[in-house]
Amino acid sequence: MNIFLSQMSNLTLGQVILIGCCVLIAFFFAALVWQTFVTPNRRKSQVDESPQDYARTDPFLNHTLTKAEKLEGLLNEDIETLKKDLDSERENVTIAVQALKNIAMDKKFPQTLFQLYSEMKSFPKKNQESQQVDMEWHRKVGISDLEVHPIIGKNGIAITFVLLRHVYCLEAVLHNYARIHFIELTLMDPSNQKLMVARVKPDEVLGRVTTENAVMEMTNGGWIDDIIACRLLMDRRQAELDLMTGHHEVEKLKSKFKFQAPSKKKS
Repeated sequence: MNIFLSQMSNLTLGQVILIGCCVLIAFFFAALVWQTFVTPNRRKSQVDESPQDYARTDPFLNHTLTKAEKLEGLLNEDIETLKKDLDSERENVTIAVQALKNIAMDKKFPQTLFQLYSEMKSFPKKNQESQQVDMEWHRKVGISDLEVHPIIGKNGIAITFVLLRHVYCLEAVLHNYARIHFIELTLMDPSNQKLMVARVKPDEVLGRVTTENAVMEMTNGGWIDDIIACRLLMDRRQAELDLMTGHHEVEKLKSKFKFQAPSKKKS
């Protein structure tokens, strides 16, 4: 220390000033380096800090965030409740729709409507005598007051008829595409409300037989009883027709072949 002081005492004023300037410059550069490397790191740490954490330090912002979180929780609960209600409703509707479809397919509703269309579509083209015969045929399944009209603007017909004392309208529209051919059958009540919409694909050979059928729309109601009754009456009418055909064949055999019934011998 004494040696340093002795050396400093030997320095001239100019040398002392020069050394002082060098020391000041060294401090200046040290401060500049500190500002360059240390301060950006502090700013970066402030930027990396979560805005949520920063807001919590402010009483007003903290209160606002707390209310927002409560509101978000209530909204999420409402959405979850709506989702559960929607899932429950979807399940109930799916069950109801499947039940209606099962009834329609099991009771042959599409085939019944197609058979009505097939038997009635040529009614206006027949003479009065043939129409009377047809009406007797239709009455066996509960049908009366039959009218057939073309549908304007569509390839199809509209059939108005009374089935078991209730008025119905059956629209049949033909759809022909490149490889798709089907008939859309729509059953309506007098107010033109759709009761059932079915699509059937007729057999190209047999005509009145469907190869494919599907129920597109269906409304629950008393009309279902009428269609079920009509289907049962159709089946009974067909059974009677088959029996009559068999009876005629037996009568023909009897007329062509004469024979005597074997008599019982007396003992």
